[in-house]
Amino acid sequence: MNSTPALPKPPVGAIAAGAVLSAVILLLWALQLVTVASLGQSDPAGNGLAQAYAAIQMIVLWLLLMVLTILAGARGVAPRAAKIAALVIVPASGLVAALAADLLGRPFVAPFSWPIVIPALVPPLIVVWALFALSAARLRASIVRIVGGVLLAAIVVVCASIWPLSQMRKAVDDQEAARLQKYDADLARVAANAPLWEWTPFLDTRDGTKQQKVLDSIRKLDQRQVQAEAMLERGDFPLRYLAFFDLDPTPALCAKARALLGMQVEPLVLNSAKPQPYAAIADQVSGALAAMGWLVGYGCSCDAESTAWETMAKAYTDPSYDLHRLAELRDPKQLGRTARERPERFSMLNAQSHLRGWLRFVDEAGLQAQALAGARQVGSRTADAVEILRDKYDEESRWKLQRFLVRLDLEATQPLCMNALSELHAQFAKIYRPAPTDEPRPYSELLQRLGTSEQLPNLIWLSRHGCAAGPELDEAIALVKAYQDSADRAKMLATLTALRSAR
Repeated sequence: MNSTPALPKPPVGAIAAGAVLSAVILLLWALQLVTVASLGQSDPAGNGLAQAYAAIQMIVLWLLLMVLTILAGARGVAPRAAKIAALVIVPASGLVAALAADLLGRPFVAPFSWPIVIPALVPPLIVVWALFALSAARLRASIVRIVGGVLLAAIVVVCASIWPLSQMRKAVDDQEAARLQKYDADLARVAANAPLWEWTPFLDTRDGTKQQKVLDSIRKLDQRQVQAEAMLERGDFPLRYLAFFDLDPTPALCAKARALLGMQVEPLVLNSAKPQPYAAIADQVSGALAAMGWLVGYGCSCDAESTAWETMAKAYTDPSYDLHRLAELRDPKQLGRTARERPERFSMLNAQSHLRGWLRFVDEAGLQAQALAGARQVGSRTADAVEILRDKYDEESRWKLQRFLVRLDLEATQPLCMNALSELHAQFAKIYRPAPTDEPRPYSELLQRLGTSEQLPNLIWLSRHGCAAGPELDEAIALVKAYQDSADRAKMLATLTALRSAR
């Protein structure tokens, strides 16, 4: 009696292990795809962090793929040659995927995002091959050989695509290297006293160091103001750099810049109902916004121009926050604000300047006395001081105000007293106070910990000028007592105690 040969039994345990391992691999593969798809789309720090995450994910992913491949090779039914080939192809594909990730680090140049095909296709193909090898025990050997071979060949073909993709990137890099070489050669030929229009083309570079060198050279030009106005009239002035040439915001410059802004917005106005993305004009809007921000900050009203640019930009789809900033330029508070509070040069200050503007120059060589004298002439200096004390984001101005408070001829109004004393209270609370059991600390250390050493004199001035400083005096007395006795400490303690007793 003829008996039918028993069919080979599939390795059930190995198949189950492979299925579980494949599920983990595919989850990690999906996470890795999200990471590599976002490479190069953040700031330098964010890009570096994303590349580190991508590298870690790839290492773990391909280690798991190797484990799955080894399992399929040991328990699967693929031909011996296919198993050996898989053990070579899988780790090699990991290296290729790493190269693809490196290309994706700059997705805005050729070959753009196409390299993502490699990390997107290779892991699923490996998983399919491994699961097929584990579960094909009852299939004909010819079918196993053909299907397994096709899958491995597909992996090789996908990996081979790295070559043309890398060549595309190499061509771009070579072209960029040639452009930079020409840029350097052309820049070296520009004379130091060359007119402004010979320098401005070299601002078009992604190298911040080189761009700064060009800006420094422009600021040294004696005729830059006249030449800038000539360029504005001709229409070839790069508006986004208006604030970087150290120009004077004269009425003539204001008028010519506004005229150019009006001229440049006209070609961007959409003449059809067909929607266009805001990205098509984002660079032009950004440049115009930078110019208008500088002009408005120095008292050159650009209401008509900002309205025209805002109206034009609204017609494009998905506009950015620039629209809000354009509207903000028409806020009366913005007109002349830079000139009042943060002028670029000391000569730009006047009687209408904010106390913040004068304090900006108190540490400039040879200007401290002039800056303080000018600050004492500001009619709104006390109200300005209160504003500075309330501004928790402008630490530099608050620090300078604290250093020179007693020399600004301020009026001890209730708002000034309240805010100045609150500032002192916050600073006193942060100072370390040695316990009686601690090693004695010198009084000079307390002054160092206070930073400017002006807090105690400021408290004395505020108290003598009528501010209700009782709690702050108590706090200061306790703070001074916590440090080792000295002549200076005794003098300060006596002053503080006398002021407290007078309350």
